[in-house]
Amino acid sequence: MAENSTLKDLLAKYSEIIEFKAEEELFNYGQKADNIYFVLSGLIRVFIRDNNQEVEIKRNKNGDFVGETAFTVEKYSSRAEVYLDSKLLKFNVSDLRKIMKKNNEFANKMIDNLATYIDKLQNKEKLNLTSISELDKKIEAENEIKETLAAKTKKKKYLNQAADKIKSRGNFYLKEHSSYNKKAEKDDQYYLYDKETKCPVCSNKLQIKKIRNSRLRIEEIREDLRPLYKNFNLYFYSVLSCPDCLFTARRKDFYDFSKNRKKKIKNNFKSIITDQLGDNFKIEYSDPRTINEVLDAHYLSLKLYDYINMNADKKAFLWREISWIYEDLKEEKLSKKASLKALENLEEFYFKDDSSSSKKETDNISLLLSVLYYKHGQKQKALPLLDDLIRDARVNLRQKNKARDLFVKIRKENKKEKK
Repeated sequence: MAENSTLKDLLAKYSEIIEFKAEEELFNYGQKADNIYFVLSGLIRVFIRDNNQEVEIKRNKNGDFVGETAFTVEKYSSRAEVYLDSKLLKFNVSDLRKIMKKNNEFANKMIDNLATYIDKLQNKEKLNLTSISELDKKIEAENEIKETLAAKTKKKKYLNQAADKIKSRGNFYLKEHSSYNKKAEKDDQYYLYDKETKCPVCSNKLQIKKIRNSRLRIEEIREDLRPLYKNFNLYFYSVLSCPDCLFTARRKDFYDFSKNRKKKIKNNFKSIITDQLGDNFKIEYSDPRTINEVLDAHYLSLKLYDYINMNADKKAFLWREISWIYEDLKEEKLSKKASLKALENLEEFYFKDDSSSSKKETDNISLLLSVLYYKHGQKQKALPLLDDLIRDARVNLRQKNKARDLFVKIRKENKKEKK
């Protein structure tokens, strides 16, 4: 049998793991000496009697043996007290002898331990153990250090987790997105009414705000095709959300999802979002609604559209509306970024998408794409699209007039730049 390779197996075979609480007694004077202990963790104090006084002879910590005199005597002539919660290996003396016979290195170590203990007994007057009060201070200091390190580790872990969440949330929004104080107007209720419906994905009951279109009044349709309503911002209510499954979509798309897409959303979408934003993320509206809730809903809808590969024009409309929200918040850079996202998606849809659309929808896309080209300094790309709209007799008159006005404006600007 190899000496070193089997020592752990021998120790495991012939020992028993036991635990003691502080102030418990391991053994006492005159008790039958049939066990020897090995300290795995903790601290054991050993005392002897000397001239009717009790003297502490040694302190055993991790890696030390306690009660080794059991090899030579039938009863303990010392007392061992557990000072700190301890975990020990307990050996029967006869079993420990078996290990020593099978492993010479271990036998030599046990003999050295016993010799050291005898030397301490013979020279007890020369012992210079740290006073117990100083030991307590040292232990207290070590515990404070451990607690501080543990707290720092916990805090670091928390901060890292928080940083990961912040980073994930940062990836959820456009960079430089912030938190805002704006709320919907209380007077909005004049244009709305409550309706109970079912979520198209999870079938749970859902309360939504329906818009009384008959009460809306358009004051202006801007050059960039943004409609401005009297006393009402439509984007506060243009996205519907289910707080249970997080299904979120434009009002115009909310009930227009295929069975396969709804199944995909139901099975995975919520877990994807909570993995990114945390289990506490929710999509609910206050009364009145906050612009932060509205932006969350728009961005969540974009995530969902990306997840199910929704047509790029749908994403373009969301980005365009987000750009309007940022515009009203005086966030010019963010408004421009969102508008550029709208352009990128609409361009992708116009030139790559082969889905069938009505003539009016196609013309509207052409006009909106032209407007976005112009807005982002790509006037030459806008001109051919506008020209097609102007020349096509089937184009809606309102669209044709908008196209002509922008076409003329660009031509005038081009002539002015050439002078």
